[in-house]
Amino acid sequence: MVFLNMSGRQFCKDATMNNYDFLAKEEKLILLLQLFIERLKQSGFQQDKIIRYIWLFCVGYYIKYYLSQANDHLIDRFTIISMLSNALKASSPRVIDKLGYEHEVTFLFRFLIHYAIDNEEEAEGVYRAERVKYEKAILLGQIVALKKKKKRRRI
Repeated sequence: MVFLNMSGRQFCKDATMNNYDFLAKEEKLILLLQLFIERLKQSGFQQDKIIRYIWLFCVGYYIKYYLSQANDHLIDRFTIISMLSNALKASSPRVIDKLGYEHEVTFLFRFLIHYAIDNEEEAEGVYRAERVKYEKAILLGQIVALKKKKKRRRI
């Protein structure tokens, strides 16, 4: 089970509910990706659609959690593949052993690599589009916060 503590950091409680372990962002990626894959399969999507949605998910995750740490001019589709590859490699055995998700995620990871290589323009386009949406959302949030601040000063 995944919970949030008071500071907003995620942690995992094991079955005995005695041990708390904080989740690294790589482990969080694997857990969220597995839940996302399960939902897509339950919804009846075909494998090619699932791969596209996984790509979109990974791009969004990268933008949200890794973008501030990266050099913007060096980001391409292989950056996203590297992020997922590192997450698979860095995930602790407790996540993989207890949840049993390694096989399904690694199975789809192969198809994701082929998708990114075979569909270069589409894969890069998804990244650019999502990046623009993310930056617009940040700017809109800053504008709204500024308007609220100005409104409070008038009162």
